[in-house]
Amino acid sequence: MTFQKKSYPEIVEDIIERIAKGSIREKHEYDPTQVKYKLRNGPVKDIVKTEGLNRGAKHTFQKGRDYRQTGDMLEWLPKGSRPDNGTPFYVNYVFDEPSGITDVNPGSVVRTIVEAVSREISLVYEEMEQAYRSGFIDTATGNALDMVVSLLGMERTPPQNATGQVVFGRAAPPEQINVNNEVYVFDGKLVYDLKTQPVNRVTAIKGTSQGHSVEFDPKTDFTLDGNAVRWLPEAKKPDDATSFTISYIAYRRITVPAGITVTTSSRDPQAIRAFTTTEEKPLLPQLDGTWEAAVAIRSTIPGRKGNVPAGSIQLMPKPPLGVEYVINKQDILTGVDEEADEQLRARAKKALEAAGKATLVSIESSIRRIEGVRSILIQDRPDNVPGIIRVVVDGGEVETVKKAIEETRSAGVYVEFRRPRIATVDVSATILALKAASSTKVQAGVEQRIRSHLSRLQIGDDIVYSRLTATILDDEEIYDIEDLTVVVRREGEPPFTTTGENVLMSRDERAQVRNVSISVKVRE
Repeated sequence: MTFQKKSYPEIVEDIIERIAKGSIREKHEYDPTQVKYKLRNGPVKDIVKTEGLNRGAKHTFQKGRDYRQTGDMLEWLPKGSRPDNGTPFYVNYVFDEPSGITDVNPGSVVRTIVEAVSREISLVYEEMEQAYRSGFIDTATGNALDMVVSLLGMERTPPQNATGQVVFGRAAPPEQINVNNEVYVFDGKLVYDLKTQPVNRVTAIKGTSQGHSVEFDPKTDFTLDGNAVRWLPEAKKPDDATSFTISYIAYRRITVPAGITVTTSSRDPQAIRAFTTTEEKPLLPQLDGTWEAAVAIRSTIPGRKGNVPAGSIQLMPKPPLGVEYVINKQDILTGVDEEADEQLRARAKKALEAAGKATLVSIESSIRRIEGVRSILIQDRPDNVPGIIRVVVDGGEVETVKKAIEETRSAGVYVEFRRPRIATVDVSATILALKAASSTKVQAGVEQRIRSHLSRLQIGDDIVYSRLTATILDDEEIYDIEDLTVVVRREGEPPFTTTGENVLMSRDERAQVRNVSISVKVRE
């Protein structure tokens, strides 16, 4: 059944005809083997209008060309248009003497009442159309689409919080702790982990060797291996099953716990982005003399709003004891918005097409459900070898992706899993701003828009110069772009620099923004 919505003017006209002309709208089903249709209310004075579907579209048939009146019957003419097979058509006809109401012009009492009623009827038609459209995958939206795809066992992918890493650290080593005479039992092992870590140095090891009390020599008997004492193979050692003591100097352990909040900085409170640590890690010495710990974090707000560029996280509302600074050294761009209607609709259609596990569609559908997956490229027979599928996945945990592939692939089909090749992108621009504009605000806005635009590019998406320019100019305070340079670096290739050409990406390559340098000039 096809729903046919009536417009407000059509409703008014039908009611006016019924009142003023005494006509009735009668429904019939079109049968291609039937030419004449008996009208049920006779005697019929005149057929006023006949409507139905012709080639799937609403159509008004013409009297004398498409049909004619024969007594109390409608007769379709041989060479005229006819309704689609099996669809309803409606006949408006006068079956009695017209009423005495003749003034149906705009402003008359009858027309005013009819228009008021028709307005309410048209709203009902709107609601009926919405209910009708909500039952089909191509036209349903929002919650209605969620209910439609649930019949396939599918759910809308929720927004995903951005995840990444920040580095907590301090410039100087922590305070030192003296640990005296920590007791161990020698059981033949060569390595003994010290209990207080991290360890600076061992000051003395004492014990019993060949029945005599001795102090072992750090040059010939043992060495400090990280946070453990290692006995040298041919050196003097404690007697079996005897105790020995270790005195050493350790650093106070500084640990970043899970649940610590770190944020970006902004004068606008609405622009601040907060993250929380999701693991516990200690600060450890680095080659440059600093003490640092790389800790996993998760955005407190879901979706793309939680994505931030490198260097933007620098604040600790409640810093852990002994920690002096925090910073994100890499972009955090893994936040993904809730799956849009078009994306869910496309995924549902692909699920319908997937007749079995051997299809490329089913593999793609299973991977797209994984948290953190940004884009996918699937190539069938990439090297013209039957039975091989190459899957390039950007984002998502490696083991989770591999598991989804293994559970979905068909027997006898080898799936080659790869990450996209990364082309790092540096952008520098000189912006001409209006005199009244704030240079700092313009600079920050341009950098944010550039990073956001490039981070949305998926595998194989080119950097289109005109689109990048339009992104930069999307600010009323910017007058023009004086200079825009894009530098692309690929492994094993010299840098590619452009000031006006598009940057073309290969099918398995993704652009990743690295540095963005913006300078602002004021237009005189």
